[in-house]
Amino acid sequence: MATAAAAGGVKQAFGLRRHIALAAFWFGGNYHWGVILPVLIPYQISHLVPSEQRGSALGIALGAGAFFAMVLPPLVGYWSDSLSTRWGRRRPIMLVGTVLNAGALLLLMVAPNYGWLLVAYLLVQITNNVAGAAFNGIVPDIVPGDEFGKQSGILGAMVQLGVVTSLASYFYLFSAIGRPLLTYAGISVVLLLTLVPTLLAAKGEGMTPVERRPAKPPVEAIKDFLSPLAHGDFAWVIFTRLMITGGIWSVFPFLQFFFHDVARIPGADKFTSLYLLVVLLAATPFGLAGGWLSDRLGRKIFVYLSGAAQGLVVLVFVVFYPSQTSLFFLLGVIYGLGYGLYYSVDWALACDTLPDRDRPAKDMGLFHVAYTLPQVLLGSVLGFVLDLFNRQSPNSGYRVVFSVAIVFYILGTVFVSRIKSVR
Repeated sequence: MATAAAAGGVKQAFGLRRHIALAAFWFGGNYHWGVILPVLIPYQISHLVPSEQRGSALGIALGAGAFFAMVLPPLVGYWSDSLSTRWGRRRPIMLVGTVLNAGALLLLMVAPNYGWLLVAYLLVQITNNVAGAAFNGIVPDIVPGDEFGKQSGILGAMVQLGVVTSLASYFYLFSAIGRPLLTYAGISVVLLLTLVPTLLAAKGEGMTPVERRPAKPPVEAIKDFLSPLAHGDFAWVIFTRLMITGGIWSVFPFLQFFFHDVARIPGADKFTSLYLLVVLLAATPFGLAGGWLSDRLGRKIFVYLSGAAQGLVVLVFVVFYPSQTSLFFLLGVIYGLGYGLYYSVDWALACDTLPDRDRPAKDMGLFHVAYTLPQVLLGSVLGFVLDLFNRQSPNSGYRVVFSVAIVFYILGTVFVSRIKSVR
């Protein structure tokens, strides 16, 4: 059987600089989504549709995007596993997808009505998921197995740093000069710039062609395609990621509305950015250090602590409906601790349990779906739930929606306990 090194090119020694360069694209990806879903899309919708329809309008956009977030990553990953070009298997897909993604963002920036916004948003989803699917295959292709924890920690830090920088750019630059939608242009530039070091760090991937496997009957091929979801530790890793990410994105898209409707905070869009900055600044050191520590202490303890911290904060939101800004910032620090702890071991868990090291991109595409699907699908479904319950009793929808997040966090800690091959 071919080795992983043969599939992706020789795995050379990794210094810290190469780890960081490889993770640069993940910084760009989180800079991209960090402000679009919780701030920019709700902001645009609040200006393009009547207030009583904004939850449903957000739900339609995110729900339509959910289809592409679910289908594209494993399909593109499957294709890239067998692709052979002079530039590698993953990098050409990343390049084309990112350039098109940058263009789609500019269309979203100038959307004059909801229909335009919807189409542009779907183009962003398609192009970003294509590029992201290829990137997910690069990490197990070229990172040595004994350095998965270190790479996971750096990738976890890039989640927080990307979102922090994105929100800071929005809050302190584009919104401060009265041009919040110009943030989209900034995102386009960052995406293109962060692509470059990752392409250079991944030089040599995919140079050895992978042997094509015999074609299978359609039903058998579909079963084989989805088999990582049916059994084994990798399935529990995917389900854990799905639940923890579901908890996060049952809250994030509705924070701006919560701060406006329940806490009655003036300038709720700017306060949302500031709150998320606190969350992510608190998360960053844990995201960076947790991956390295997990090589010694094990991965699962970080997921347990993460679910407890994030679930506790959301419980306070549900029970007390707080309105004091100082309390929100304290809760943001606690939430950030949990957020950072999970993402410090997220990638390491996946790379540790991959069922097929020779062809990792398809399986990592399924893993990627567990990250992207909750971001778009839950906003869709829960947007309608929010409006439904708010019509029955003012602001009661927030209690229902945020309670869903608590359930997700509990399930995430249960699912990770089922993983047997990783501490």
